[in-house]
Amino acid sequence: MRLCRFNLGCAVVSIVALAIVLCAQPWAGPALATKYAGAFMEDGGGARPLGMGSAFVAVADDPSAVFWNPAGLALAEKHNIMLMHSERFGDLIDRDFAAYTQSVGWSILGGQGAGIGLSIIRLGIDDIPFTDHIDLDTNGDGSVDDEEILQLLEPEYRNQIIFKSDQELAFLVSYGETAGKWDIGASLKIVRQNIGDYSSLGIGMDFGLLRRQLWKRLDFGVKFQDLTTTYLSWSTGHNEIITPAIVPGFAYGIPLAELNAGLLLATSFETRFDNRRSADQYWAGSLSMNVQVGAEISFSEAVFLRGGFDSGWSDDALTAGAGFRIRPLTVDYAYAGKHAFFDEVTHRISLTATF
Repeated sequence: MRLCRFNLGCAVVSIVALAIVLCAQPWAGPALATKYAGAFMEDGGGARPLGMGSAFVAVADDPSAVFWNPAGLALAEKHNIMLMHSERFGDLIDRDFAAYTQSVGWSILGGQGAGIGLSIIRLGIDDIPFTDHIDLDTNGDGSVDDEEILQLLEPEYRNQIIFKSDQELAFLVSYGETAGKWDIGASLKIVRQNIGDYSSLGIGMDFGLLRRQLWKRLDFGVKFQDLTTTYLSWSTGHNEIITPAIVPGFAYGIPLAELNAGLLLATSFETRFDNRRSADQYWAGSLSMNVQVGAEISFSEAVFLRGGFDSGWSDDALTAGAGFRIRPLTVDYAYAGKHAFFDEVTHRISLTATF
């Protein structure tokens, strides 16, 4: 058996082993995770990944890589800005994503190329009614029944309702580097949530790997999400925990020279350990998995058509999209079926500029 010298390739192997050990730690202990804590971050950013069924961990070649797989920043070119905005239920729920990435002339591990990224994810909900200051227990039995709740429809009580907003933010500082045949990367994220007078603060880290041309045109990627476990500390004294998730995936490119086009096929397997059970596509005990598949066909690197399935095979899981590039700008649109928690479809538009 050949002994491995200390080099970048061995460093990658060591980091992978450490990541698997760290991800495994919460599995053996009690289920301390809060299901769906930090869920506002799960859709990531960018219309292109959404149009491809969110199967983007092995693609990660645009500014949205800061979320999907920070290892993709190793191939960052020049300066790039991505902006995205989407709304649900009119303008009741607003979701924004902004990312800036660029290549750098230095590297932490002495690799051949590197890139950095800064990004923000924001979700805002306005006009949330707060009624905890209103005494609805008119019969004094210590609980509020359905009839007492209906008192909120009466002017005397309705005028006492206070409306506040929910602001959920995640700031990501990301770095990616080429280490031999592997690209490696990490994102440090700071999470801040404000709901009325209550707030939380948390910090966590994502780690990613990419191996371009693992076999012929087959690319492999994996993201260790919330690798160190992300703790959200609330001003109420209550704490939430986001346990690690592992998202491996593959991408395969097929050139269509006769059409001056190219076909990209991708898949990923979002694997979680926080007892989501039937809320996810497949589950056994506390382990659950969502399968994502997607495809993109490009014509002259200027027009793009996309489709996929995100965490299911029904019409609700169907995604589709299109993109148009007139350098230095790229405009992408995506459609996604009804969300598990919101009974309406998603329309998302993003704008990317390279300069």
